[in-house]
Amino acid sequence: MVYIFLAVIVVILTLFLRFFLGVDPRTLVTLYLLGLIIFLLSFTVAEMPTFGALDNPTFNEVPRRYLEQGLAETGAVNIVSSVIIDYRAFDTMGEATVLFVAIAAVIATLRSH
Repeated sequence: MVYIFLAVIVVILTLFLRFFLGVDPRTLVTLYLLGLIIFLLSFTVAEMPTFGALDNPTFNEVPRRYLEQGLAETGAVNIVSSVIIDYRAFDTMGEATVLFVAIAAVIATLRSH
């Protein structure tokens, strides 16, 4: 029943925007896609666990292991450096690659103008 009501609202909104305000069909598609993205992002944020809750998935055994056994496993005194260099090296390399490609694309775009 809710879906039928939503479909009727979309049809009425489309007819109003198209024929009374003269909005281009391509602009309508863009507006509907942006509305869908906003809805999905809002739904995702609403379903996130509360910040600081003990049942939050971020409070698991991984950070505890990094803090307790990081020095013995990596030999690095700085825990942040040990996580970035030893535990998450491939992830860090991927992030550096993406950053390099983005910078190269910006430089190539700026040089072409």
